[in-house]
Parts: sequence; structure tokens; C-alpha cells
Amino acid sequence: MSNQKPMNRWFTVLGTMLVIPSIGAVYAWSIYREPLAVILAGHQGVSPESLTTPLNFVFSIVILFFAIGAIPGGLIQDKIGPKKVTIIGGALLGLGLFLSSFATAVWHLYLFYGVMSGLGIGFAYITPLATCSKWFPDKRGTITGVAVAGMGLGTIVFSPIGQLLIENIGPLLAMRILGVLFFILVTIGAQWMVLPPEGFSPAGWKPTEKQKNVIHFTQREMVSTASFYKIWLAFMFGTASGLMMIGIASPVGQQIAGLSVAEAAGIVGMLGLFNGGGRVLWGATSDKLGRTRTIAIYSLITAVAMLSFNFISSSIPFAASLFIVTACFGGFMAVFPSLTADYYGTRNYGGNYGIVYLAYGFGAPLGGWIGSTFSLSLAFNLAALCAFISFVLILTAKAPVREKVKAAVAD
Repeated sequence: MSNQKPMNRWFTVLGTMLVIPSIGAVYAWSIYREPLAVILAGHQGVSPESLTTPLNFVFSIVILFFAIGAIPGGLIQDKIGPKKVTIIGGALLGLGLFLSSFATAVWHLYLFYGVMSGLGIGFAYITPLATCSKWFPDKRGTITGVAVAGMGLGTIVFSPIGQLLIENIGPLLAMRILGVLFFILVTIGAQWMVLPPEGFSPAGWKPTEKQKNVIHFTQREMVSTASFYKIWLAFMFGTASGLMMIGIASPVGQQIAGLSVAEAAGIVGMLGLFNGGGRVLWGATSDKLGRTRTIAIYSLITAVAMLSFNFISSSIPFAASLFIVTACFGGFMAVFPSLTADYYGTRNYGGNYGIVYLAYGFGAPLGGWIGSTFSLSLAFNLAALCAFISFVLILTAKAPVREKVKAAVAD
């Protein structure tokens, strides 16, 4: 171990809170959609309304490539370190936005905003999680919860800024300015994406026997364990359940609770607070109760809340159930990163969690498919079933045993 005094670990959190909100701002795609539809319609000689569905698909692409990008981003950062990978992610994000401002057809946005920026987000998302997990073994759940809550913070902060820019200078110039700004913020934050020295331990912290004997799995070793598949599927089904309801919250509120468009928009506008708050709350809870127990609790709560929508006909119960589902969805995003580190170690964490996080990439379209294909009652019940499957799977997940892993890999 080096004699050099390690960096104050809270600088990693500071860097994270520059990086994560910057990449989270891409969730504000909806502020660009209508003004871009008008511009692209002029280029293509069609009506703006005809581009609504194709432009909605941009958001699906960016979420998919966000999840895909976390895998190579994680694998590369395990080899060359998190700082360089974070900067690469910021460059891809910024360049994707910048090039999107020159789009004359929808497929340009698919390529630049969806694929390029999506990959950049995946690169820059995985590195703060991996770095924070290594600096904060004593409060891994809490710090991870704070880190991933930054995604919602980015939408809350940058949506009104982006809207103001669009109204004053138009969507194209707004994209260029924000692309450059995000690259600068991510690059600054990346300067604190450095790993702790080998054998680092926070002052006054004593690891448990389980933590002392943690196994640092490679990707091949991880995917040879039964627990990996239970964790992966639990993550996919759990996020599908929450995303199904979040994605259709406004029209559902109008249909079953008699909300006006403005009332539904007001409730939906508060979801970011409950999403972010749930990430911090459940992350901190998992430090006290344990990861799998915490996941089981909010999975079961999600299932019950989803079933409750079948019996709701007024605004307050609707808002309460929706806020509960959203807060629990935040838990899925906060606790699975820590569970991955607990079960499979931190040495190869970037690549390992990149593979686990791909479950979210499948959970998002699964939730969207349930919400758009079936009647509301059946959709509620299927989402509840997804959450219950997550509950059962996570209760049966056990920490992997070294001897069994070695035997499986040898075979």
C-alpha cells in the first residue's frame, strides 16, 4: 500500500454530482420533441404530427444504448481506470447532442441522440457507481442511492434551463450549448473519478467477516453463479413493473381518477422527487437491513400498490399509490448496484454491474409493452405479477460460494 495520503473520499461524491445530473439531463428528451418535429417536418415536407411516433422512439433508443454502453464502459474502466472512461462518456454525450442539432431527418436523431449519446451516458454512468462503491464500503447503499438520485436531479435542473434556451434561441442552438456544457461538467467531475489505494479502509470502520472474505469475481465467474440469473431477472421484472406505471401515469390518472390534464401533469411532475427520494431512502435502508431483504420489501410493496390501482377512482389515492410505486422504482435503481458489489466484489465491478444493468435495458421495453398492449386492469395485474416475481427471485438469491464457482468455471 502506498504511503501517499489518499484523496478525501467525499471528492468522489462531488465529482459524481457533476457527472450524474449531466447525463441524467438526457431524460428531458420531451422538451425537444415538438420543436424538432416542426423543423424536421419542414425538411421532409410532412406534417409535424406525422413525426410524433417516430420521435417518441428516440427516447427508447437512448435508454437501450444507455444500458448497452454500461457494459463496455464498465469493462474498459476496470482496465484503464474510471477517469478516462468518464471523459470518453462525456465526449460521446456532448458530441451526440451537438451533432443532433444538425439533424434533417429523424434517423439522424436515432444515430446521434439515441446511439451516440446513449453509449456516452452508459460509459459515464457506470464509473461513478464503481468508484463510489470502492471508496464507501461502510455506507455503500447510501452513497449509491445518492449517486443514482442524481439522474432525477439532472432532469429537474436542466429541463427548465433547456426549455428556456429553446424558447429564446431554438432547439438546435440549445442542443449545441447543452452538449458543450455537459461535456465540460462531466470532464470536471471525472477529475475525482480515481480509485482508492489498494487495501483502503475508511477510518474507524471494521468490516464484517463476510466483507473481509469477499470474492472478487470476473465476468465469467459471475455469470456461472445461479444468483446472477436471479438478480438479473429480479432487476428486469422489478423495473418493468415500475416503468409500466410511470410511463402511462398521466393518461391513467385522467381515466381512472378523473384528473384534468393539468392535474395529471402536476402529479407526474412530482415523480422525479419521489424517484430520487426513493433511491436515497432505500439505499440507506439496505445498509441497515441488508440488500436482499430491502429489495424484497419494496418489491412486495410495489406489487400491492400496483393491484390497488384496480380499486382507485379519485385523485388522492391515485397520487399516493403512484408515488409509492415511483419511490420503490427508485429503490431498484439504488440497491442492485450495491448488491452486485456485495456478492461479486469491487475489483471487476465496472464490467460486472454493466452486465447486471443490462437487465434494466430489457425491463424498460417490457414495461412499455405491458402498458401499451393490454387493458388497464390486466396491465396493473401483470405489473403486480412482475414485482412479485422479483420478490420471489430475490428471496431465493444467496451469496455465491467460491468452491462452486471455481468448479463451474473449470467445467
